[in-house]
Amino acid sequence: MKTQQKILITGASSGFGFLTAKAIAEKGHIVFATMRDTEGRNRAKKEDIINWAKERLLDIRVVDLDVTSDLSVESAKKEILLQTDGAIDVIINNAGIYGGGIQETFTIEDYKMFFDVNVFGGVRVNNAFLPVLRAQGDGLIIQISSTLGRTIIPFGGVYGATKWAVEALSENLAYELKPLGIEVAIVQPGPFPTEIFQKSFTPGNISLSENYGKSTEIMIALFDGIKLMMSDENVPNKPQDVADAILNLINLPQGKRPLRTVVDKMMSGTAEIINDTSNKVQDGILQNFGLNELNIYN
Repeated sequence: MKTQQKILITGASSGFGFLTAKAIAEKGHIVFATMRDTEGRNRAKKEDIINWAKERLLDIRVVDLDVTSDLSVESAKKEILLQTDGAIDVIINNAGIYGGGIQETFTIEDYKMFFDVNVFGGVRVNNAFLPVLRAQGDGLIIQISSTLGRTIIPFGGVYGATKWAVEALSENLAYELKPLGIEVAIVQPGPFPTEIFQKSFTPGNISLSENYGKSTEIMIALFDGIKLMMSDENVPNKPQDVADAILNLINLPQGKRPLRTVVDKMMSGTAEIINDTSNKVQDGILQNFGLNELNIYN
């Protein structure tokens, strides 16, 4: 394994991305911490992480990248590869948005936006850099999913649908890339006290929830309970846990990385049960189709 790797992470302005960029840089890697609007809304975040790195003589480089824009992704790719002599070792698709609510209250445009950020954003970044990884014959793609990519919590349908899509695309990508020496790892965080709850998306037709009576009452109580839980300083899920899990995946040797890593101390192993069952089912499917060489279940 290379002692110093060139690592790209999306959504590095806050939350998991911000902490992960720092954790990786502290291990001596070159980190391309990408975020959108670095000269506008995220200018302070850009300066914060750059100054933090300079004070510690670490190598964090901020690049403007909006995962919903083909042009932005392509521009960021060119900028990064110019600085790395055309190489990249790890891609971490972390950028995402969150929002819950009754499905009817989300407009079609809301649905499109959620999928554009949470699903197509990672696809854009992967497709931009896969030619580089294929030419190298190695590399690691880390997909940040969620335990809600495996389970259903009422009133989380739109967000959950995007994470279920991430799970399907990521596992398929892992099959496709294994013969090429490129690995895919999926990280599944549970609920964490990050800015994601403060930035929770409000559906475009929120007023329709007034027509749902008892369902709306249950939803409001659920969301209030989650917010209260996340505001407790003793909540067992700490955002740094996710950064540490990502760093651990990077440090593991090729062939030893699990396909899925759950990071959650609050859901009593629910996602792990589903993951283990899915692995057994998928292993059988691969055998039935004579595709044992594509087995990725560690």
